[in-house]
Amino acid sequence: MHLDDLFKFNALVFDPFTEVYRLSFFLRHLAQWPDLALAAVSPDGQLAGFIFGKCLDGLRDHTELHGHVCALTVSSDYRRLGVASLLMNHFGHMLDLKNAWYVDLYLRCSNQAAYKLYCNLGYCLRRVLLEYYPGDPEEDAFDMRKPLSIDVERLTLALASRQSVRLPPDEDSDDDYS
Repeated sequence: MHLDDLFKFNALVFDPFTEVYRLSFFLRHLAQWPDLALAAVSPDGQLAGFIFGKCLDGLRDHTELHGHVCALTVSSDYRRLGVASLLMNHFGHMLDLKNAWYVDLYLRCSNQAAYKLYCNLGYCLRRVLLEYYPGDPEEDAFDMRKPLSIDVERLTLALASRQSVRLPPDEDSDDDYS
């Protein structure tokens, strides 16, 4: 991902399956985690998809180092061709190199195509986040997680409750929507 790729986003960002973020969101992620931002470019040079993520270090113990997929989208012209899987697998590989324990992500419960994709990639449903998406109180989110190579015993899935919860204010995502 290069800074000038941000000028090619409009066709992807306004897709109905893509969450809308401010430009500052993309700039912050590109500046802080440049190795976790990847663009898929079509043969004619158009942006076919992108992924933005971050790597976070928890305070409790060494098993808290993990990655979070903040944004993933693929152009409608390139869906169902494996582009999203390639982006997700690359993201996981980059986190494996950092010795992260798991990758997590949130997605709209109504996005069944994405849910199936993530399940096929080895992600497990951890819990449902009630009224997660701002401006749309009826829309909940799936909180999904995939253990990485260092987690041989899959300890990071041990607390998966599959229950519905409301995130406390201190656990809210920093992924600005407006």
